[in-house]
Amino acid sequence: MKLAVNAMNRGAMQKLYELNKLIEFLKDRPMKTVVEIGTAAGGTFYVLCQCAPNDAQIISIDLPGGPFGGGYELEDMRLFKRYGKLGQKLFFMREDSHNETTKTILISHLNNKPIDVLFIDGDHTYEGVKKDFELYEPLVAKGGIIIFHDICKHATAPECQVDKFWNEIKDKFEHKEIIDPEDTEWGGIGILIKN
Repeated sequence: MKLAVNAMNRGAMQKLYELNKLIEFLKDRPMKTVVEIGTAAGGTFYVLCQCAPNDAQIISIDLPGGPFGGGYELEDMRLFKRYGKLGQKLFFMREDSHNETTKTILISHLNNKPIDVLFIDGDHTYEGVKKDFELYEPLVAKGGIIIFHDICKHATAPECQVDKFWNEIKDKFEHKEIIDPEDTEWGGIGILIKN
């Protein structure tokens, strides 16, 4: 629970219950290569760094001025670099994740290694989350995981449509849902295990 609280203090936009359950799940997973789409204030980036081993490579992709809270500034990057453990390689791509050029740059950083953990939490429109999945899912290792935030329907934010895409694809994969039983009005974390 302490790691989840520390992440919330660093700007994580998840519910404490859900973030803590995600951390418990990640503790048992291989995390040598991690990619986060949508870093925003850096709270989940902190979690990913702390859950990953010292020799992990962790890459953030975030669009400056993104409509869903994204777009960290250069001074934020300096702070985020301190979230990593000694020996971790951290890369920050201030790019549009929907752009093929961004994917090409990411592939060069990956150095022919597949992604173990892909966290999709950027563009929350149906088209946006679908595009991120379609572009980056092929780079995920067999047995790797793809995490989505905001899989619950948001009654007060109709532009958030992750739930629609999640419900279309989840049954095609082994999957897990983490939803705070005390508040199902927003949030929710979905995890796909790539077959």
